[in-house]
Amino acid sequence: RGATPTRRRDARSNVGVRTRRRGARMRAAFGDGAPGFKFQFHARGKRRETTTRATRALAAATLAATVTTATMSRASARGAEASTSAKRREGTREEARARAASGTTATTTRDATRGRTRSARDASEDARTTAVWVTTTAGALAGATARVCVAPLDVIKIRLQVQVERGASGKYRGLADATRTILREEGARAMWAGTVPALLLWVPYTAIQFTVLNKFKEAARERERAKPGSTAGLPVSFIGGAAAGSVATVATYPFDVIRTLLASQGHPKVYNNVFDAALGVVRERGVAKGLYAGVSVTLAEIVPASAVQFGSYAALKSNLPEVFGENDFACGFAAGTIARLVIHPLDVVKKRFQVAGFSRSLAYGQRVDAGAYKSFFAAVRTIARSEGVGGFYKGLMPSLIKSAPASAITFSVFEAARRLLERAADDDDEAPRR
Repeated sequence: RGATPTRRRDARSNVGVRTRRRGARMRAAFGDGAPGFKFQFHARGKRRETTTRATRALAAATLAATVTTATMSRASARGAEASTSAKRREGTREEARARAASGTTATTTRDATRGRTRSARDASEDARTTAVWVTTTAGALAGATARVCVAPLDVIKIRLQVQVERGASGKYRGLADATRTILREEGARAMWAGTVPALLLWVPYTAIQFTVLNKFKEAARERERAKPGSTAGLPVSFIGGAAAGSVATVATYPFDVIRTLLASQGHPKVYNNVFDAALGVVRERGVAKGLYAGVSVTLAEIVPASAVQFGSYAALKSNLPEVFGENDFACGFAAGTIARLVIHPLDVVKKRFQVAGFSRSLAYGQRVDAGAYKSFFAAVRTIARSEGVGGFYKGLMPSLIKSAPASAITFSVFEAARRLLERAADDDDEAPRR
């Protein structure tokens, strides 16, 4: 800056000299290409700069592409996620709609099922009601028919049972002798003495008995359906028969007392009819000690008798179907025989209780002393002491002859009447539908 113009010019000249010398050396070294060195040098620099710029631009473009690609990837991922979420939401909506439809269907099905259940229950109640009246009516018809058919045998049996004297000392010396004596002295009508109270006894007795037995079996079946195996091994028919006999006995026992008095009084008669006998019993001994005299002994007899009778009938039906499957009469006959052999001694004690202390003609034997029959064990001791073991089996033959056919008639008439009434009930149900 402090140099003179000459010096500045010389400096520029020196620069030029140095440049020229450098150029000469370059040309000497590189030949013909040397004159363009300056251009090449400068062009190379420019290309380097251009390359740098291009590289930077490429890097920027690559970065931009990378950023764009990443952005697009994120956008694509978000879109996929959004699509997945949308699909999930749509699936949830579909599932909700399906659940709603399923709930509606389930509700409809449940309502329909409840409706069918109610209909089935109503139908079951109707069928059960029908079964009750069918069973009751069939039992009543069976009892009436059996009672009328076996009444003469029952009269003979009662006369022999209430006879205190032993063997030949008694008025009746056996079944045949009792039959001849009654027909000769009292006529054929006497063979049906006490039939009216017997019908009043047996019609409700058998009706109640079969109805209670049927209800007991229904209850056992319901319990078995509710709790499978709960009734396995239980003798349902035996237990049901015992329960049915107990209920029927308590309900109809006064008629049994009156029947026994009318059948055993002989001739001349002490009581003219049912009402006269009922009033006489109540007047002499009262209701509890008169109309229900010997009820405890009767229950002690009836419980095993009904259990054995109905249990034997069901057992014979199920175990010997080839013999008793369709033969109700034979099956009832066998069941009645078995039951009578088991309970006849108790029946003798019961009959003594029923007639103890009551008046009757001495021509038919001595009266039964009421003082000797104050309790069951007292009655057993009295009979065993005065009459021996045979006293407990008095009237066994007419009792067997009466009980076996009575049981046969009862079961066969009951089964036939039940089938007939059920068929009639089914026809009545079908008629409105037609």
